[in-house]
Amino acid sequence: MLFNSYAFLFAFLPSVLLGFAAAAGRRSSTPAMAFLIVASLLFYGWWDWRCVCLLLGSLAGNFAAARWIERVRTPGVRRALLGGGMAANLAVLGYYKYAAFAVANLDALFGRDWTAPQVVLPLAISFFTFEQITYLVDAYHRRLPRHGLLHYATFLTFFPRLIAGPIVRPGELLPQLLAPRRAGGPLSADAGNLATGLFIFAIGLFKKAVLADTLSPWVGPVFDSGSVPPLIDAWGAALAFTLQLYFDFSGYTDMAIGLARMFGIRLPENFDSPYQARSISEFWRRWHITLSTFLRDYLYIPLGGNRHGEWRTSANLLVTMLLGGLWHGAGWTFVLWGGWHGVLLGLERQGRRRGLALPGPLAWGLTFTAVTVGLVLFRAPSLQRAGVMLAGLVGAGGCAWDSGPYAFGAHEWKRILPLLALVWFAPNRQAIVAWPWRSDAAYAAAFVGLTVVAVLSLQRPVPFVYFQF
Repeated sequence: MLFNSYAFLFAFLPSVLLGFAAAAGRRSSTPAMAFLIVASLLFYGWWDWRCVCLLLGSLAGNFAAARWIERVRTPGVRRALLGGGMAANLAVLGYYKYAAFAVANLDALFGRDWTAPQVVLPLAISFFTFEQITYLVDAYHRRLPRHGLLHYATFLTFFPRLIAGPIVRPGELLPQLLAPRRAGGPLSADAGNLATGLFIFAIGLFKKAVLADTLSPWVGPVFDSGSVPPLIDAWGAALAFTLQLYFDFSGYTDMAIGLARMFGIRLPENFDSPYQARSISEFWRRWHITLSTFLRDYLYIPLGGNRHGEWRTSANLLVTMLLGGLWHGAGWTFVLWGGWHGVLLGLERQGRRRGLALPGPLAWGLTFTAVTVGLVLFRAPSLQRAGVMLAGLVGAGGCAWDSGPYAFGAHEWKRILPLLALVWFAPNRQAIVAWPWRSDAAYAAAFVGLTVVAVLSLQRPVPFVYFQF
């Protein structure tokens, strides 16, 4: 079920809000959590009920492993349990997401004519695998608050962020679920939280339906064509996808944060105007923030971070970003995209060590251009198409107007340029929500206006880009 579908907007969400209001009226928070777990499993099982079995099995296994780790006192045994739990999670992720990719590459390398397994990729497996790894690590370090299975199940299955994040750590959500009941607090039916949540949700829905989805038809004809596009088409499609991806994923995150707020839950921010960044490192502090911090804390720092000299630091950055790229998808284009950012981060670090400082506008322009070029690798369906698109960006396909597979003209650029100005200079959703005019009535009015425009733009709901990960 998509957030931007009629079934979700006019059936599932109203029903869940009404049911939650009834459950949250009880003296205990148990009915509210139980209701949210059932609603979340219904939401997740809408695509394929077989995936619910995997989710529940993973949930039960990790909860039991965490309890075991906490009870054991012998350091060596505790480390072995943690390693085994993490390996089990990664093995499940590896089988479902990377088995076919690995077999295909081994077959191409050795010519064994092996048959790749036909595996259906469960939705959100990349996200809930990372979250369960953080749960086991927090259990190992004894950072988990005292909680029960119901709290953990609510944490893992909470439908607003289950499918595509933000990636939430136990310490960010479990304390909210364990907090004493109070009006306006977590798991309470509160008019203020509902109004704020609806407003944030409407901003995300507007981004998705009105902005991201209307850019999508301009991207595919150029990226998926067999010929080198002319310069105008290549840059038009690259910029259109750069904008589409931002409005699509940040729109999903806004909807997730808004939905959670309706139930009194605060999710971490995931975007902070990343296209306004003046360096690649700043870009990653602003883009998919929860993934960036996970890769930093659970991969880059354990690899050694910046503690073992410059060459080791550069290698750690590269490995972290290569694996971060592979996390996004089982394909060499994603690996190269991650490698591109790893190399840029290493070069940027060397430049800072040598005192290289670019003027602000130039640093911003180079950063945005580098991000856009990298996203060509992210979007391209194959390495061959990525090479063709990159050739188009440097003019190998000519520079003539109206001669390519899509022919970007004045109409398209009249849409792209204002949207570029929007992501470059406009305040983001966090700033808008913090404006002094905010009130429940203003939020409700803005929600109605934005939602009406978004719903009128909905035709056939388009899946979110990050659903494939």
